[in-house]
Amino acid sequence: MNIRWNQIAIAAAAGFLIGAFFSDFYHMHLKRRPPQPVAAEGVIEKVTHELDLSGPQREKVAIIFEKYRPEVKKVKDSINPKLEDLRLQIKSELESILTPEQYAKLEKLDANPRIDDGPRPPPPGR
Repeated sequence: MNIRWNQIAIAAAAGFLIGAFFSDFYHMHLKRRPPQPVAAEGVIEKVTHELDLSGPQREKVAIIFEKYRPEVKKVKDSINPKLEDLRLQIKSELESILTPEQYAKLEKLDANPRIDDGPRPPPPGR
């Protein structure tokens, strides 16, 4: 069997793209959960622990996190609609290559992202 390197590269690229799509597809559905409040305290505690901050340092770090919280929220709010637009573009392109049955299954997955009903992972930073 004669496998060429370009065939391996194409297979690897295709695997990467498929994995990236389904990873994004999965994460886009996680945002449908009720938003979990991001506890700045959790981040501050982690930074305090990892950097071994003193009491006064911790207080100053907390002030800095609180100072930039509105800007961080603004950036997150501006990115989410763009990600949703990209997801819809991907679905539109997929619709052109999938059979009607396959697309119906994709729609069903889109409507019910949590098929296993298993426990959800904890939010990042906890």
